[in-house]
This record gives sequence, structure tokens and C-alpha cells, in this order.
Amino acid sequence: MREKIELESFDLLFTNPPFGAKIPIDDPHILAQYDLGHIWRESENYQFMQTDELRRSVPPEQLFIERCVQMLKPYGRLAIVLPDSILSNPGLAYIRHWILTNNRVLASIDLPSETFQPFVGTQTSLLFLERKTKEEIQYEKESGAQRDYEIFMSVPRKIGHDRRGNDVYRRSPEGEEIIVELDKEITRVVKGKKVKERIKSLEPMRADDLPIVADAFKKWWKERTIDS
Repeated sequence: MREKIELESFDLLFTNPPFGAKIPIDDPHILAQYDLGHIWRESENYQFMQTDELRRSVPPEQLFIERCVQMLKPYGRLAIVLPDSILSNPGLAYIRHWILTNNRVLASIDLPSETFQPFVGTQTSLLFLERKTKEEIQYEKESGAQRDYEIFMSVPRKIGHDRRGNDVYRRSPEGEEIIVELDKEITRVVKGKKVKERIKSLEPMRADDLPIVADAFKKWWKERTIDS
């Protein structure tokens, strides 16, 4: 029997939820548990209000956002892969309103189109959130103001493979593959026993921008922490 997972019990969550209109959530008993399972209306001053009406169906990734935030402790952090439509579609502005009301956006990384190809062709982004406290949410609601803060944003161009899944490598201006020395761990069998050892290996450098983005984010985060 599965143990029940309590809400507000996680400091960190990392997830790549299933998404797509082909697997909608349409059970009203489930939809009623979520703010984003309801219909939202936009007012004349561009604010969004949740109604009592339930939506007929919801793509699962939209509810995943809310459930993941619910599972975080105050100031807990979430890293989630989302289709770009949630971050850009005008018709989904109420979801962005909900995200910004309940969280601080730490980072938004627009992933290359090849990231999940050849298996999935959806354009995706990585969104990093930090959950606000109930007191913060209430204060901002009553005051009508949110404090300004910095957001790390990046658009990596390469992911290390093409749309068919074949590895791609960095090349010099002359078109030759760039070779780098890598420190690798291998496992050998010696007298019937597995022995691990580290070796130096010369290999072509994969054209993957994500390690560069990760280093830039760590530098930004360190400077942000010192400044605060």
C-alpha cells in the first residue's frame, strides 16, 4: 500500500510531468481540488478572478504545477519542465497569474526544440519557482503590489543531439571536431572481481549548452545571495 504524501512536506521538487491534450483530466471530483481546475475570468483592470465553475477538462501539466507547489514547504523550490504554451499563450494568462501570485520565479530556461526529440516534438522550457508564504501572498493581495526581483533567463541553442537523436559535436572554424580530454570512471573485471578505476580519454566535445547555462546560473545565484 502506498503511503500518503503530505502537502507542504518538500524543500525541493524536480519533475518532468506528462503533458498533452490527449490525456486530459476531466473528472470533476479531481478538478474541484485545484484552483486551476476552475474557470477564471479577467476583469477590466487585467486581473484574474477564480470562479466556482469547473472546466470541462484540463491538460495534466497544468494541474501538476499546482500540485507540486502545494507539496512544497514555504520557500520550497520547484524545477519543472513545461510546454512553452503555458508561458506564452494569451489564453493561459490566468495560469501565469496563479504562478506569480503564489511563487517567485527564480529562472526560466527556453530549451532547444531538439531536447526531447525524436520522441516528443513539443517546445519546452524549464521553470524554477520558489513558493511564497501565506503571509506574503496575503500582503501582496491587500496592498496590490509585488516587490521587484531578478529572474535568471537563458536560451541555450544546442542540446548535444539533433532531432533524430544523433550526437552533435562542437567544431572549429575550419569544421574539424574539437577534441577534449575527459576523466572517466570505468569498471574492469580482474580475477573475477569488478574493479573501478579512472582513466583519461580523448573524445569529441558534444555541442551541449546546458552545462554552460548551469555554470552561469550558479554564478548568478552566488552573486544574488551575496547581494541579499
